[in-house]
Amino acid sequence: MRLVKILSVTAAVLSIAACTSNQAPSVQASSSEAGASATSSVVANSVFFAFNSSDVTSKYNKLLTINAGYLISHSDATIQIQGNSSEIGTIQHNQKLGLERAQNVKQALVKLGVPAKQISVISFGNTKPAYPSEAGGEQPKNQRADIVYINTPPYQYTLKKTPMIDTSTMY
Repeated sequence: MRLVKILSVTAAVLSIAACTSNQAPSVQASSSEAGASATSSVVANSVFFAFNSSDVTSKYNKLLTINAGYLISHSDATIQIQGNSSEIGTIQHNQKLGLERAQNVKQALVKLGVPAKQISVISFGNTKPAYPSEAGGEQPKNQRADIVYINTPPYQYTLKKTPMIDTSTMY
């Protein structure tokens, strides 16, 4: 039964990947955020976006699949997807952009089989930057949607600057 769920989620991810066309800029977590080694399974539980974009790229299929698998197998787990933006632009525009980012991540998880009732969305726009901005207000790491576990988080889930998960312990 578990294998069928995993295969179903994998097929759904491949379907989503075939539909995506825009690539987000490469935004890598610092070594302290990513677990300090290339072989580490601790990753940011966030989807990063290109400037002024809310498109979820295929780069995040693995992260979304891991979270979907966990949420499907733990029906009591709930998440809040928190949309964020850089400080460039009006408060209203950034609030809307953050909400679109959160809603698009939710939609991707629902397509993978996660019940919508397990997911809430909120936008912080540019009001809660996790990273200091450069001159002019742009900070690509603030252009993200964080997947924050509210109930029944995975083993070794942490929430510091941004949420972090250990992908080797999700099941």
